[in-house]
Amino acid sequence: MVQSGCTLDNVIGWQKQYSPASSTLDEEREPLVAYNTPSGAPSNSPSRTLHGSSAFVERFRAFRYNNREFLAEFIGTLILILLTDGVAAEQTLGIGPRSWLTSSFGSGLAVLFAISVSGHISGAHINPAVTLTFWAFSGFPTRKLPVYFTAQFLGAFVGAAILYSVIYPALNEFDGGDRQILGEHGTAGIFATYPPLYVGYGAAVASEIVGTALLCLLIMVTGHPNNMPFHQSQGVFIACGLMTLSLGLGYTSGFSLNPARDFGPRLFTAVAGWGTGVFSIRNYYSFIPIFAPLIGGLIGGMTYTIFIDHA
Repeated sequence: MVQSGCTLDNVIGWQKQYSPASSTLDEEREPLVAYNTPSGAPSNSPSRTLHGSSAFVERFRAFRYNNREFLAEFIGTLILILLTDGVAAEQTLGIGPRSWLTSSFGSGLAVLFAISVSGHISGAHINPAVTLTFWAFSGFPTRKLPVYFTAQFLGAFVGAAILYSVIYPALNEFDGGDRQILGEHGTAGIFATYPPLYVGYGAAVASEIVGTALLCLLIMVTGHPNNMPFHQSQGVFIACGLMTLSLGLGYTSGFSLNPARDFGPRLFTAVAGWGTGVFSIRNYYSFIPIFAPLIGGLIGGMTYTIFIDHA
């Protein structure tokens, strides 16, 4: 979710200013660490020797170097889902009093945690809607789209799996081992998003589109190098903005704003005991949090380009 000025140089008039969070152009970045100059690494990369290295270790070093952005997006999205769904578990399982304020603050802080971990490597998109928006309006390379998308969806799935293993005893205590999607003992909402019963399709789609548009607008605005002091503390302002969006609009849908955040954990629940009904329930509501945020992100990017960026 961290926006860098270098991505917009030739697209909407920004001057090149490379931030540590830049992730879109490998050619413009200093290599992180190259161990003994693995295959494909620049010959002038810094190197260090570890005792007892083997062919396996060298291959692992090369893999880590060549896939550092994939790994950063993977671990960032994993952390996001682990903590966001962990907050949802606390609310659902009756560990504490239910409060939308708690959910909103917890989600915002989870985003801040994830950005802090992966932002300096991959830009911490941790959201396919953000990646798609950067591709459409910020010059994000097309060749990296499948890399980021795969890392995000896989990280979300693994994050849900890890949380499940942690809260397994609490789940069994709550539902007696009978996994239910909705209802008094429904627990699928811990992992994926489901709207309140009074919310129809139209309101849910509007909520996801408007919320994601505002989120992507905020990311692009705070990423502008001339927007001080927001640019230097972008992760904090993104987290605060997400809290505000959740408090103001979140009750109008399941409020995913992130296709990976919904689809990865939803797929996990389908294979972990809740069944394929997690996709078909409420007349296939699951399609809304997967596709509506993508539309919302593009609208947010277009809004920024038309109304804000006049450099």
